[in-house]
Amino acid sequence: MFPVGSPPRRTTSGNPIPANAALDSPRTKRSRPDLGTLTALRFIAALWVVLFHLKAMQHTFLAPIYELFRPVVANGDLGVDVFFVLSGFIITYTYLDRLGPRFRWRATRDFVWARFARMWPAFALMVGVLGLWFAYGVGQHSVHDWSLQNQAPDLSPWGLVKQLLMVHLWFQPNADGASWFGPGWTVSAEWLAYLAFPLLALILFRLRRLHPLAALATSVLVVLPTAVWDGHQPYGWLLQIASCFTAGTFGCIAAQNADRMNFNPALAGPGAVLTGAAVVIFLAAAGDSGPGRLAVLAFPLLIVLLSLARGRVRSALSARWLQYGGRSSYSLYLVHMFFIYLFFWLNRDWLHDADTLATNLLAAACLAGMALATHLLYRYVEEPARHRLRALVP
Repeated sequence: MFPVGSPPRRTTSGNPIPANAALDSPRTKRSRPDLGTLTALRFIAALWVVLFHLKAMQHTFLAPIYELFRPVVANGDLGVDVFFVLSGFIITYTYLDRLGPRFRWRATRDFVWARFARMWPAFALMVGVLGLWFAYGVGQHSVHDWSLQNQAPDLSPWGLVKQLLMVHLWFQPNADGASWFGPGWTVSAEWLAYLAFPLLALILFRLRRLHPLAALATSVLVVLPTAVWDGHQPYGWLLQIASCFTAGTFGCIAAQNADRMNFNPALAGPGAVLTGAAVVIFLAAAGDSGPGRLAVLAFPLLIVLLSLARGRVRSALSARWLQYGGRSSYSLYLVHMFFIYLFFWLNRDWLHDADTLATNLLAAACLAGMALATHLLYRYVEEPARHRLRALVP
């Protein structure tokens, strides 16, 4: 989903090196976080969000999945919280040592430009695609109906500017209708967190020696407000991104200091599996309308344990398809709603909601298109554009 994967760092000679290259250093302790396991988690969380939005297809061949996993899928919006916590964790891991010691304009500029280069190209392209979608649809339907949102998005020239600057959420108290496509509000929230991180890093750097249990407890306390607060209240989105992102930063501090309590990394994998299972069981017990948001309290612990996991859990999450899915999760997040729009309108206006073979074929075609578009957007837009934009700033 969000582009929070490990961006390349540079040596003093300017050559890119992987952000987690230090993991293989002889001087690095074995409990240092492993971003590969978190890359796989990104893909799992992205699929969770996609299934949540695919409820328009729940009466097709996907029906058994929705019947079997209904309570979990019904809480799929929690996948956004997973990504917010992940983002805080990985950004802290990658950039704290550079931004934390003291405020420097050049380091801040490099950080902001790197995040912009990662987020903007694919998002801007999707804004253009959705602009054409609205240009076609509003001739027959209202903007409110065509967007499938409770509140109609702003299609004015100023609305377009806000979308392209990724500030479209900053001007309204509620996320609904902020973006030209429903989930796009999270891009604006994430962009705000990135802009605030250079200042947050100044505080975090001075807390970097915090005992891991204290750091983990802080991450849970920080995320507590968004777990109990009604997200539909005005500016609930701001509380959500602030709580989850900050919880991820303290989770990273906990993971990096795990050796201070003689933590055995062999226990991290089983602990992560048990924590994930506990979340699933809790959501199944909570039901569709239960207190599902309380599961957010487990996300910092889950991410910390996964980052320290070794053995079979690490090997399983290192599968090539999971790693590719995690790297391309941002593209998947951006494109999937467009194909849901296509399915909804084609099924309603052309097939008239008929429960027939044609409906199943349409659903299968939209899912295949979603997978292909994700690959193309990641392979030919997101990655090459990121490298070209990064090259503009030495």
